[in-house]
Amino acid sequence: MFASTTKNDISTDKTHLAQHYSNWQNFLFWGVVLVLIAIAIGMRYYHLGVPFDRDGYDEGVYWQTLRSMSSGNILYQQIFYSQPPFFMLSTFPGYILFGSSLWSARLGIALVSLLGLLGAFLLGKALSGRLGAIAAMLLVIANPLYLAQSQTIEAEVSSTALSLLAIGLAYLWWEHPEGTRGLVYAALTGITITLSILCKLLSVSVLVPVALLMVARFWQIWHKQSGTRLTGLLPIFVGITTCILTFVVLLLPYSGSYQAMLQSAITFHSTAAQVYSGSQQANFSIIQNALTSLLTVTAFFGTVAAFIRRDWRVVPLIAWFFATLYLLWHQVPLFQHHLIALTPPLIALAVIGIDKHFLQSKETSSNVMSGVTVYLTWITIALIMVTTIIHIQQDRLYYRTAVAASTSGFTQLESKVATDLRLTTTPNQLVVTDAQFIAGLANRSTPPALVDTSAVRITSKFLTLSQLENATSQSNVHAVLFFTGRFYLPNIAGYHSWVAQHFHLLHNYGAGRELWVR
Repeated sequence: MFASTTKNDISTDKTHLAQHYSNWQNFLFWGVVLVLIAIAIGMRYYHLGVPFDRDGYDEGVYWQTLRSMSSGNILYQQIFYSQPPFFMLSTFPGYILFGSSLWSARLGIALVSLLGLLGAFLLGKALSGRLGAIAAMLLVIANPLYLAQSQTIEAEVSSTALSLLAIGLAYLWWEHPEGTRGLVYAALTGITITLSILCKLLSVSVLVPVALLMVARFWQIWHKQSGTRLTGLLPIFVGITTCILTFVVLLLPYSGSYQAMLQSAITFHSTAAQVYSGSQQANFSIIQNALTSLLTVTAFFGTVAAFIRRDWRVVPLIAWFFATLYLLWHQVPLFQHHLIALTPPLIALAVIGIDKHFLQSKETSSNVMSGVTVYLTWITIALIMVTTIIHIQQDRLYYRTAVAASTSGFTQLESKVATDLRLTTTPNQLVVTDAQFIAGLANRSTPPALVDTSAVRITSKFLTLSQLENATSQSNVHAVLFFTGRFYLPNIAGYHSWVAQHFHLLHNYGAGRELWVR
Protein backbone atom coordinates (compact mmCIF):
# COMPACT_ATOMS: atom_id res chain seq x y z
CA MET A 1 0.00 0.00 0.00
CA PHE A 2 2.86 2.36 0.86
CA ALA A 3 4.55 1.66 -2.48
CA SER A 4 1.29 2.31 -4.31
CA THR A 5 0.84 5.61 -2.48
CA THR A 6 4.39 6.67 -3.35
CA LYS A 7 3.82 5.91 -7.04
CA ASN A 8 0.64 7.95 -7.01
CA ASP A 9 2.44 10.86 -5.37
CA ILE A 10 5.21 10.72 -7.98
CA SER A 11 2.65 10.61 -10.76
CA THR A 12 0.83 13.58 -9.22
CA ASP A 13 4.09 15.53 -8.93
CA LYS A 14 4.88 14.87 -12.60
CA THR A 15 1.42 16.06 -13.59
CA HIS A 16 1.85 19.24 -11.56
CA LEU A 17 5.28 19.85 -13.10
CA ALA A 18 3.92 19.30 -16.61
CA GLN A 19 1.04 21.68 -15.89
CA HIS A 20 3.44 24.28 -14.47
CA TYR A 21 5.68 23.94 -17.51
CA SER A 22 2.67 24.33 -19.84
CA ASN A 23 1.44 27.42 -17.98
CA TRP A 24 4.92 28.95 -18.16
CA GLN A 25 5.06 28.30 -21.91
CA ASN A 26 1.63 29.89 -22.43
CA PHE A 27 2.59 32.96 -20.42
CA LEU A 28 5.87 33.37 -22.32
CA PHE A 29 4.28 32.82 -25.72
CA TRP A 30 1.43 35.29 -25.31
CA GLY A 31 3.75 37.77 -23.63
CA VAL A 32 6.06 37.72 -26.66
CA VAL A 33 3.08 38.07 -29.01
CA LEU A 34 1.81 41.15 -27.15
CA VAL A 35 5.28 42.72 -27.13
CA LEU A 36 5.63 42.15 -30.88
CA ILE A 37 2.21 43.73 -31.52
CA ALA A 38 3.20 46.77 -29.43
CA ILE A 39 6.48 47.08 -31.36
CA ALA A 40 4.64 46.84 -34.69
CA ILE A 41 2.22 49.59 -33.67
CA GLY A 42 5.05 51.82 -32.48
CA MET A 43 7.04 51.32 -35.69
CA ARG A 44 4.05 52.40 -37.77
CA TYR A 45 3.25 55.40 -35.58
CA TYR A 46 6.87 56.64 -35.61
CA HIS A 47 7.27 59.57 -38.05
CA LEU A 48 3.91 58.70 -39.60
CA GLY A 49 2.99 62.28 -40.51
CA VAL A 50 6.20 63.53 -42.14
CA PRO A 51 5.06 66.13 -44.73
CA PHE A 52 6.45 64.72 -47.95
CA ASP A 53 5.20 62.25 -50.54
CA ARG A 54 6.81 58.95 -49.55
CA ASP A 55 6.13 57.42 -52.96
CA GLY A 56 6.81 60.49 -55.08
CA TYR A 57 3.33 60.70 -56.60
CA ASP A 58 0.71 58.10 -55.59
CA GLU A 59 0.20 59.40 -52.07
CA GLY A 60 -1.06 62.69 -53.47
CA VAL A 61 -3.48 60.88 -55.77
CA TYR A 62 -5.02 58.77 -53.00
CA TRP A 63 -5.04 61.70 -50.56
CA GLN A 64 -7.03 63.75 -53.07
CA THR A 65 -9.31 60.75 -53.64
CA LEU A 66 -10.08 60.66 -49.92
CA ARG A 67 -10.69 64.41 -49.89
CA SER A 68 -13.05 64.06 -52.83
CA MET A 69 -14.93 61.21 -51.14
CA SER A 70 -15.32 63.31 -48.00
CA SER A 71 -16.97 65.99 -50.18
CA GLY A 72 -19.63 63.49 -51.24
CA ASN A 73 -18.20 62.38 -54.58
CA ILE A 74 -18.40 58.70 -55.56
CA LEU A 75 -15.73 56.39 -56.93
CA TYR A 76 -16.03 55.59 -60.66
CA GLN A 77 -18.73 58.24 -61.07
CA GLN A 78 -17.33 61.68 -60.33
CA ILE A 79 -13.97 60.34 -59.10
CA PHE A 80 -11.51 58.67 -61.46
CA TYR A 81 -10.15 55.67 -59.58
CA SER A 82 -7.97 52.97 -61.13
CA GLN A 83 -8.20 50.27 -58.44
CA PRO A 84 -10.95 48.01 -57.08
CA PRO A 85 -12.97 49.84 -54.41
CA PHE A 86 -12.09 48.18 -51.11
CA PHE A 87 -8.73 49.92 -50.63
CA MET A 88 -10.40 53.32 -50.46
CA LEU A 89 -13.37 51.94 -48.52
CA SER A 90 -11.04 50.48 -45.86
CA THR A 91 -8.94 53.65 -45.61
CA PHE A 92 -11.75 56.21 -45.60
CA PRO A 93 -13.20 55.55 -42.08
CA GLY A 94 -9.85 56.17 -40.37
CA TYR A 95 -9.29 59.24 -42.50
CA ILE A 96 -12.62 60.75 -41.39
CA LEU A 97 -12.48 59.65 -37.75
CA PHE A 98 -8.97 60.95 -37.04
CA GLY A 99 -9.08 64.40 -38.57
CA SER A 100 -9.12 64.13 -42.38
CA SER A 101 -5.41 64.87 -42.62
CA LEU A 102 -2.32 63.34 -44.18
CA TRP A 103 -1.59 61.67 -40.84
CA SER A 104 -5.08 60.20 -40.54
CA ALA A 105 -4.96 58.90 -44.13
CA ARG A 106 -1.69 57.11 -43.38
CA LEU A 107 -3.08 55.88 -40.08
CA GLY A 108 -5.84 54.05 -41.95
CA ILE A 109 -3.18 52.24 -43.98
CA ALA A 110 -1.13 51.44 -40.86
CA LEU A 111 -4.15 49.94 -39.11
CA VAL A 112 -5.04 47.70 -42.04
CA SER A 113 -1.39 46.62 -42.30
CA LEU A 114 -1.67 45.13 -38.79
CA LEU A 115 -4.05 42.53 -40.25
CA GLY A 116 -0.96 41.16 -41.98
CA LEU A 117 0.54 40.64 -38.53
CA LEU A 118 -2.52 38.62 -37.55
CA GLY A 119 -2.24 36.69 -40.80
CA ALA A 120 1.44 35.94 -40.12
CA PHE A 121 0.55 34.72 -36.64
CA LEU A 122 -2.19 32.39 -37.91
CA LEU A 123 -0.18 31.08 -40.87
CA GLY A 124 2.99 30.59 -38.83
CA LYS A 125 1.09 28.75 -36.11
CA ALA A 126 -0.71 26.52 -38.61
CA LEU A 127 2.51 25.67 -40.42
CA SER A 128 5.05 25.44 -37.57
CA GLY A 129 3.35 25.84 -34.23
CA ARG A 130 4.02 28.60 -31.72
CA LEU A 131 7.63 29.07 -32.78
CA GLY A 132 6.46 29.48 -36.36
CA ALA A 133 3.91 32.11 -35.29
CA ILE A 134 6.62 34.16 -33.53
CA ALA A 135 9.01 33.77 -36.48
CA ALA A 136 6.41 34.85 -39.04
CA MET A 137 5.47 37.89 -36.94
CA LEU A 138 9.13 38.89 -36.62
CA LEU A 139 9.66 38.67 -40.38
CA VAL A 140 6.57 40.77 -41.12
CA ILE A 141 7.31 43.43 -38.50
CA ALA A 142 10.93 43.91 -39.53
CA ASN A 143 10.46 43.66 -43.30
CA PRO A 144 11.58 47.07 -44.67
CA LEU A 145 9.26 47.13 -47.69
CA TYR A 146 6.25 46.09 -45.61
CA LEU A 147 7.07 48.77 -43.04
CA ALA A 148 7.49 51.48 -45.67
CA GLN A 149 4.22 50.59 -47.37
CA SER A 150 2.48 50.53 -43.97
CA GLN A 151 3.17 54.26 -43.72
CA THR A 152 2.33 55.11 -47.32
CA ILE A 153 -1.07 55.83 -48.84
CA GLU A 154 -1.04 53.05 -51.43
CA ALA A 155 -3.09 49.92 -52.01
CA GLU A 156 -0.22 47.44 -51.88
CA VAL A 157 0.11 46.86 -48.13
CA SER A 158 -3.67 46.58 -47.64
CA SER A 159 -3.96 43.88 -50.30
CA THR A 160 -0.81 42.14 -49.01
CA ALA A 161 -2.02 42.14 -45.40
CA LEU A 162 -5.39 40.69 -46.38
CA SER A 163 -3.71 38.11 -48.64
CA LEU A 164 -1.53 36.96 -45.77
CA LEU A 165 -4.58 36.76 -43.52
CA ALA A 166 -6.51 34.80 -46.16
CA ILE A 167 -3.77 32.17 -46.53
CA GLY A 168 -3.37 31.96 -42.75
CA LEU A 169 -7.08 31.24 -42.41
CA ALA A 170 -6.95 28.76 -45.31
CA TYR A 171 -4.23 26.74 -43.59
CA LEU A 172 -6.18 26.84 -40.32
CA TRP A 173 -9.13 25.43 -42.26
CA TRP A 174 -6.83 22.75 -43.66
CA GLU A 175 -5.81 21.82 -40.10
CA HIS A 176 -9.46 21.78 -38.90
CA PRO A 177 -11.56 21.21 -42.05
CA GLU A 178 -14.78 20.02 -40.41
CA GLY A 179 -17.17 20.98 -37.65
CA THR A 180 -17.91 24.50 -36.47
CA ARG A 181 -14.27 25.58 -36.69
CA GLY A 182 -14.03 24.32 -40.24
CA LEU A 183 -17.11 26.31 -41.25
CA VAL A 184 -15.86 29.50 -39.57
CA TYR A 185 -12.35 29.25 -41.04
CA ALA A 186 -13.73 28.53 -44.52
CA ALA A 187 -16.13 31.47 -44.36
CA LEU A 188 -13.43 33.87 -43.13
CA THR A 189 -11.07 32.61 -45.84
CA GLY A 190 -13.65 33.37 -48.52
CA ILE A 191 -14.27 36.86 -47.15
CA THR A 192 -10.60 37.83 -46.85
CA ILE A 193 -9.76 36.47 -50.30
CA THR A 194 -12.35 38.80 -51.79
CA LEU A 195 -11.24 41.77 -49.72
CA SER A 196 -7.61 41.31 -50.77
CA ILE A 197 -8.48 41.09 -54.47
CA LEU A 198 -10.79 44.11 -54.21
CA CYS A 199 -7.93 46.11 -52.77
CA LYS A 200 -5.54 45.26 -55.61
CA LEU A 201 -6.07 42.82 -58.47
CA LEU A 202 -2.47 41.64 -58.06
CA SER A 203 -3.73 39.67 -55.02
CA VAL A 204 -5.58 37.26 -57.31
CA SER A 205 -2.55 34.97 -56.83
CA VAL A 206 -4.01 33.92 -53.44
CA LEU A 207 -6.52 31.81 -55.33
CA VAL A 208 -3.75 29.43 -56.38
CA PRO A 209 -2.72 28.04 -52.96
CA VAL A 210 -6.33 28.03 -51.74
CA ALA A 211 -7.42 26.09 -54.83
CA LEU A 212 -4.65 23.52 -54.26
CA LEU A 213 -5.70 23.07 -50.63
CA MET A 214 -9.27 22.56 -51.82
CA VAL A 215 -8.19 19.97 -54.40
CA ALA A 216 -6.25 18.08 -51.73
CA ARG A 217 -9.28 18.23 -49.47
CA PHE A 218 -11.50 16.90 -52.28
CA TRP A 219 -9.12 13.97 -52.59
CA GLN A 220 -9.41 13.28 -48.85
CA ILE A 221 -13.20 13.51 -48.97
CA TRP A 222 -13.36 11.15 -51.94
CA HIS A 223 -11.60 8.48 -49.89
CA LYS A 224 -13.95 8.87 -46.94
CA GLN A 225 -17.00 6.73 -46.34
CA SER A 226 -19.83 7.78 -48.63
CA GLY A 227 -22.11 8.76 -45.77
CA THR A 228 -19.67 11.36 -44.40
CA ARG A 229 -18.70 13.06 -47.65
CA LEU A 230 -21.40 15.73 -47.53
CA THR A 231 -20.25 17.08 -44.17
CA GLY A 232 -16.73 17.40 -45.56
CA LEU A 233 -17.93 19.35 -48.57
CA LEU A 234 -20.03 21.80 -46.56
CA PRO A 235 -17.15 24.09 -45.40
CA ILE A 236 -15.86 24.32 -48.99
CA PHE A 237 -19.31 25.32 -50.18
CA VAL A 238 -19.55 27.92 -47.39
CA GLY A 239 -16.13 29.36 -48.27
CA ILE A 240 -16.99 29.72 -51.95
CA THR A 241 -20.39 31.21 -51.12
CA THR A 242 -19.00 33.82 -48.73
CA CYS A 243 -16.36 34.74 -51.30
CA ILE A 244 -19.01 35.41 -53.94
CA LEU A 245 -21.37 37.18 -51.52
CA THR A 246 -18.60 39.52 -50.38
CA PHE A 247 -17.93 40.42 -54.02
CA VAL A 248 -21.61 41.15 -54.56
CA VAL A 249 -22.02 43.24 -51.39
CA LEU A 250 -18.96 45.40 -52.08
CA LEU A 251 -19.62 45.93 -55.78
CA LEU A 252 -23.39 46.38 -55.59
CA PRO A 253 -23.19 50.10 -54.66
CA TYR A 254 -21.30 50.66 -57.93
CA SER A 255 -23.73 48.76 -60.15
CA GLY A 256 -24.83 52.02 -61.76
CA SER A 257 -21.26 52.75 -62.80
CA TYR A 258 -20.29 49.19 -63.66
CA GLN A 259 -18.83 50.05 -67.07
CA ALA A 260 -16.81 52.94 -65.68
CA MET A 261 -15.45 50.69 -62.94
CA LEU A 262 -14.38 48.03 -65.44
CA GLN A 263 -12.73 50.65 -67.62
CA SER A 264 -10.86 52.23 -64.71
CA ALA A 265 -9.82 49.10 -62.83
CA ILE A 266 -9.19 46.69 -65.74
CA THR A 267 -9.20 48.28 -69.20
CA PHE A 268 -7.01 51.15 -68.02
CA HIS A 269 -4.30 48.75 -66.82
CA SER A 270 -4.48 46.50 -69.88
CA THR A 271 -4.16 49.54 -72.15
CA ALA A 272 -1.26 50.86 -70.10
CA ALA A 273 0.42 47.46 -70.39
CA GLN A 274 0.23 47.71 -74.18
CA VAL A 275 1.56 51.28 -74.22
CA TYR A 276 4.46 50.39 -71.89
CA SER A 277 5.06 46.90 -73.30
CA GLY A 278 8.59 47.86 -74.30
CA SER A 279 9.53 48.23 -70.63
CA GLN A 280 8.58 44.66 -69.70
CA GLN A 281 12.11 43.40 -70.25
CA ALA A 282 13.19 45.59 -67.34
CA ASN A 283 10.87 43.58 -65.09
CA PHE A 284 13.40 40.75 -65.00
CA SER A 285 16.11 42.85 -63.39
CA ILE A 286 13.62 44.53 -61.01
CA ILE A 287 12.33 41.15 -59.79
CA GLN A 288 15.85 39.71 -59.67
CA ASN A 289 17.02 42.55 -57.44
CA ALA A 290 14.04 42.00 -55.15
CA LEU A 291 14.86 38.31 -54.81
CA THR A 292 18.53 38.93 -54.10
CA SER A 293 18.02 38.96 -50.36
CA LEU A 294 18.58 36.86 -47.27
CA LEU A 295 14.82 36.41 -46.97
CA THR A 296 14.86 34.58 -50.32
CA VAL A 297 17.73 32.38 -49.10
CA THR A 298 15.80 31.62 -45.92
CA ALA A 299 12.67 30.82 -47.93
CA PHE A 300 14.66 28.47 -50.17
CA PHE A 301 16.16 26.69 -47.16
CA GLY A 302 12.74 26.44 -45.52
CA THR A 303 11.37 24.88 -48.70
CA VAL A 304 14.17 22.29 -48.79
CA ALA A 305 13.65 21.49 -45.11
CA ALA A 306 9.92 20.97 -45.70
CA PHE A 307 10.60 18.58 -48.58
CA ILE A 308 13.07 16.62 -46.47
CA ARG A 309 10.40 16.26 -43.79
CA ARG A 310 7.91 15.37 -46.54
CA ASP A 311 5.68 18.20 -45.43
CA TRP A 312 3.58 18.54 -48.57
CA ARG A 313 1.85 21.65 -47.25
CA VAL A 314 4.77 23.49 -48.83
CA VAL A 315 3.47 22.78 -52.35
CA PRO A 316 0.61 25.37 -52.30
CA LEU A 317 3.06 27.94 -50.92
CA ILE A 318 5.50 27.29 -53.77
CA ALA A 319 2.64 27.63 -56.24
CA TRP A 320 1.65 30.93 -54.56
CA PHE A 321 5.19 32.23 -54.96
CA PHE A 322 5.41 31.36 -58.65
CA ALA A 323 1.92 32.66 -59.38
CA THR A 324 2.94 35.99 -57.82
CA LEU A 325 6.13 36.01 -59.89
CA TYR A 326 4.09 35.44 -63.03
CA LEU A 327 1.77 38.36 -62.26
CA LEU A 328 4.68 40.66 -61.46
CA TRP A 329 6.40 39.72 -64.71
CA HIS A 330 3.27 40.76 -66.63
CA GLN A 331 2.77 43.94 -64.55
CA VAL A 332 3.59 46.86 -66.86
CA PRO A 333 4.81 49.30 -65.75
CA LEU A 334 6.27 47.53 -62.72
CA PHE A 335 7.14 49.73 -59.74
CA GLN A 336 9.09 48.92 -56.58
CA HIS A 337 6.02 49.02 -54.35
CA HIS A 338 4.45 46.18 -56.38
CA LEU A 339 7.21 43.86 -55.14
CA ILE A 340 5.67 43.70 -51.66
CA ALA A 341 3.43 40.98 -53.14
CA LEU A 342 6.42 38.61 -52.87
CA THR A 343 6.77 39.14 -49.12
CA PRO A 344 3.95 36.84 -47.85
CA PRO A 345 4.91 33.72 -49.86
CA LEU A 346 8.59 34.18 -49.03
CA ILE A 347 7.82 34.50 -45.31
CA ALA A 348 5.56 31.43 -45.45
CA LEU A 349 8.24 29.37 -47.21
CA ALA A 350 10.82 30.48 -44.65
CA VAL A 351 8.65 29.63 -41.64
CA ILE A 352 7.63 26.18 -42.87
CA GLY A 353 11.27 25.19 -42.43
CA ILE A 354 10.58 25.07 -38.67
CA ASP A 355 9.18 21.72 -37.60
CA LYS A 356 5.97 22.29 -35.64
CA HIS A 357 6.94 19.58 -33.10
CA PHE A 358 10.22 21.30 -32.27
CA LEU A 359 9.06 22.76 -28.94
CA GLN A 360 7.31 19.61 -27.76
CA SER A 361 8.80 17.41 -25.07
CA LYS A 362 11.24 14.71 -26.10
CA GLU A 363 8.79 11.99 -25.13
CA THR A 364 6.16 13.45 -27.45
CA SER A 365 8.38 14.40 -30.35
CA SER A 366 10.85 11.52 -30.49
CA ASN A 367 8.64 9.55 -32.82
CA VAL A 368 8.13 12.37 -35.28
CA MET A 369 11.46 14.17 -35.28
CA SER A 370 14.78 12.90 -36.52
CA GLY A 371 18.20 14.35 -35.83
CA VAL A 372 18.29 15.84 -39.32
CA THR A 373 14.98 17.59 -38.76
CA VAL A 374 16.29 19.13 -35.54
CA TYR A 375 19.36 20.49 -37.29
CA LEU A 376 17.31 21.85 -40.18
CA THR A 377 14.99 23.61 -37.75
CA TRP A 378 17.88 25.19 -35.86
CA ILE A 379 19.43 26.42 -39.11
CA THR A 380 16.08 27.84 -40.23
CA ILE A 381 15.67 29.67 -36.92
CA ALA A 382 19.20 31.06 -37.22
CA LEU A 383 18.53 32.30 -40.76
CA ILE A 384 15.26 33.92 -39.67
CA MET A 385 17.01 35.71 -36.80
CA VAL A 386 19.83 36.97 -39.03
CA THR A 387 17.28 38.12 -41.62
CA THR A 388 15.37 39.98 -38.91
CA ILE A 389 18.50 41.70 -37.62
CA ILE A 390 19.49 42.83 -41.13
CA HIS A 391 15.95 44.09 -41.77
CA ILE A 392 15.99 46.07 -38.51
CA GLN A 393 19.15 47.82 -39.67
CA GLN A 394 17.44 48.65 -42.96
CA ASP A 395 14.42 49.95 -41.02
CA ARG A 396 16.66 52.37 -39.12
CA LEU A 397 18.02 53.62 -42.46
CA TYR A 398 14.45 54.02 -43.72
CA TYR A 399 13.55 56.25 -40.77
CA ARG A 400 16.70 58.36 -41.17
CA THR A 401 15.99 58.77 -44.88
CA ALA A 402 12.42 59.85 -44.14
CA VAL A 403 13.59 62.51 -41.68
CA ALA A 404 16.20 63.76 -44.16
CA ALA A 405 13.64 63.90 -46.97
CA SER A 406 11.18 65.85 -44.80
CA THR A 407 13.76 68.63 -44.37
CA SER A 408 15.28 68.54 -47.87
CA GLY A 409 15.34 71.49 -50.24
CA PHE A 410 12.75 69.90 -52.50
CA THR A 411 10.34 69.37 -49.60
CA GLN A 412 10.83 73.00 -48.56
CA LEU A 413 10.01 74.06 -52.12
CA GLU A 414 6.82 71.98 -52.01
CA SER A 415 5.94 73.62 -48.70
CA LYS A 416 6.48 77.09 -50.16
CA VAL A 417 4.31 76.33 -53.18
CA ALA A 418 1.62 74.92 -50.88
CA THR A 419 1.70 78.13 -48.85
CA ASP A 420 1.34 80.23 -52.01
CA LEU A 421 -1.55 78.04 -53.11
CA ARG A 422 -3.26 78.36 -49.75
CA LEU A 423 -2.91 82.17 -49.76
CA THR A 424 -4.17 82.42 -53.34
CA THR A 425 -7.26 80.24 -53.04
CA THR A 426 -10.09 79.61 -50.60
CA PRO A 427 -11.03 76.15 -49.22
CA ASN A 428 -14.03 75.84 -51.56
CA GLN A 429 -11.99 76.61 -54.68
CA LEU A 430 -10.47 73.72 -56.67
CA VAL A 431 -6.94 73.37 -58.02
CA VAL A 432 -5.92 71.55 -61.19
CA THR A 433 -2.41 70.19 -60.79
CA ASP A 434 -0.03 67.39 -61.66
CA ALA A 435 1.23 67.50 -58.05
CA GLN A 436 -1.79 66.45 -56.01
CA PHE A 437 0.25 66.11 -52.83
CA ILE A 438 1.05 69.83 -52.81
CA ALA A 439 -2.65 70.63 -53.14
CA GLY A 440 -3.26 68.43 -50.11
CA LEU A 441 -0.54 70.22 -48.14
CA ALA A 442 -2.35 73.47 -48.94
CA ASN A 443 -5.62 71.93 -47.70
CA ARG A 444 -7.05 72.28 -51.18
CA SER A 445 -8.81 69.75 -53.42
CA THR A 446 -8.62 68.92 -57.11
CA PRO A 447 -11.62 68.25 -59.35
CA PRO A 448 -12.80 64.64 -58.73
CA ALA A 449 -12.02 63.61 -62.31
CA LEU A 450 -8.45 64.92 -61.93
CA VAL A 451 -7.40 63.36 -58.63
CA ASP A 452 -5.11 61.24 -60.83
CA THR A 453 -3.15 62.94 -63.61
CA SER A 454 -0.40 60.32 -63.78
CA ALA A 455 1.89 59.87 -66.74
CA VAL A 456 0.39 56.39 -67.21
CA ARG A 457 -3.12 57.83 -67.47
CA ILE A 458 -2.05 60.59 -69.87
CA THR A 459 0.13 58.36 -72.06
CA SER A 460 -2.59 55.71 -72.21
CA LYS A 461 -5.01 58.43 -73.38
CA PHE A 462 -7.35 57.93 -70.45
CA LEU A 463 -6.86 61.65 -69.86
CA THR A 464 -7.02 63.75 -73.01
CA LEU A 465 -6.38 67.41 -73.68
CA SER A 466 -10.09 68.13 -74.16
CA GLN A 467 -10.97 66.41 -70.88
CA LEU A 468 -8.30 68.42 -69.10
CA GLU A 469 -9.52 71.69 -70.61
CA ASN A 470 -13.17 70.92 -69.80
CA ALA A 471 -12.36 70.09 -66.18
CA THR A 472 -10.25 73.22 -65.80
CA SER A 473 -13.06 75.36 -67.28
CA GLN A 474 -15.30 74.66 -64.28
CA SER A 475 -16.22 77.83 -62.44
CA ASN A 476 -14.95 76.55 -59.08
CA VAL A 477 -11.43 75.92 -60.45
CA HIS A 478 -9.36 78.92 -59.41
CA ALA A 479 -5.75 77.79 -59.91
CA VAL A 480 -3.56 75.58 -62.09
CA LEU A 481 -0.22 74.33 -60.80
CA PHE A 482 2.43 72.93 -63.14
CA PHE A 483 5.03 71.12 -61.04
CA THR A 484 6.02 67.55 -61.99
CA GLY A 485 6.25 67.90 -65.77
CA ARG A 486 3.31 65.59 -66.47
CA PHE A 487 1.27 68.45 -67.93
CA TYR A 488 3.99 68.90 -70.57
CA LEU A 489 3.70 65.35 -71.95
CA PRO A 490 3.18 65.16 -75.76
CA ASN A 491 -0.41 63.86 -75.53
CA ILE A 492 -1.52 67.09 -73.84
CA ALA A 493 1.19 69.43 -75.13
CA GLY A 494 -1.31 72.23 -75.86
CA TYR A 495 -2.53 72.46 -72.28
CA HIS A 496 0.03 75.03 -71.15
CA SER A 497 -0.93 77.37 -74.00
CA TRP A 498 -4.62 76.94 -73.16
CA VAL A 499 -3.98 77.78 -69.49
CA ALA A 500 -2.01 80.88 -70.52
CA GLN A 501 -5.08 82.11 -72.42
CA HIS A 502 -7.51 81.68 -69.53
CA PHE A 503 -5.37 82.26 -66.41
CA HIS A 504 -2.56 84.61 -65.47
CA LEU A 505 0.85 83.60 -64.13
CA LEU A 506 1.27 84.34 -60.42
CA HIS A 507 4.50 82.52 -59.50
CA ASN A 508 7.31 81.00 -61.56
CA TYR A 509 9.43 78.61 -59.49
CA GLY A 510 11.74 77.63 -62.36
CA ALA A 511 12.15 74.40 -64.34
CA GLY A 512 8.59 74.65 -65.69
CA ARG A 513 7.04 74.90 -62.24
CA GLU A 514 4.37 77.58 -62.41
CA LEU A 515 1.29 78.69 -60.48
CA TRP A 516 -1.50 80.20 -62.58
CA VAL A 517 -4.69 81.78 -61.18
CA ARG A 518 -7.87 83.23 -62.65
